[in-house]
Amino acid sequence: MSDIVYWLVVLCTVGTVTFAWGVFLNQVLHKRTKLDEEYEKFEERILELMGQFRHMSAVRLQMLDRKVEELRKLIKQANSLYSQLCVRETELMNSFGNVDQERVENPVETKQPHKEPEPVKEVRRVENSQEDSDLSIERKILLMYQEGKDEHQIAKELNMGVGEVNLVLSLFRFRSDSYQ
Repeated sequence: MSDIVYWLVVLCTVGTVTFAWGVFLNQVLHKRTKLDEEYEKFEERILELMGQFRHMSAVRLQMLDRKVEELRKLIKQANSLYSQLCVRETELMNSFGNVDQERVENPVETKQPHKEPEPVKEVRRVENSQEDSDLSIERKILLMYQEGKDEHQIAKELNMGVGEVNLVLSLFRFRSDSYQ
């Protein structure tokens, strides 16, 4: 009987160990499937976020491309206007140069005998006022500045703002610097 009890104890022990081993393996495999499911969910979430990021970045790149194209168009327009202004400035400078050259080449001939100096001054003032009206504001500002007058004096004489005078002077300084 002791052999039977002995074998019964051994069989029960082996059965218990086998059962415990089976339960352990079952739990390990079950945990792995849970981990695998969590991993798959995590991977799906990452892929979803990557897709959203790609979409958002593509939209932003399209917007950026449109803005770049708009800027290129605006730059072309600005360059066109700038070249037109330069051509107009050159034409004006040439016309002023022609007027100055005509004054030098065609001096005023006096057919009358020598007159009193005061009427001549009045005539010169009238001529100067006509010449002044013929000159553009920009030209007047530049001439006055070349005579040594500062911005405040020029603005006062031409009934303009000091800012306007500064703007004209800075524009022509910039252009004269770029031509040199």
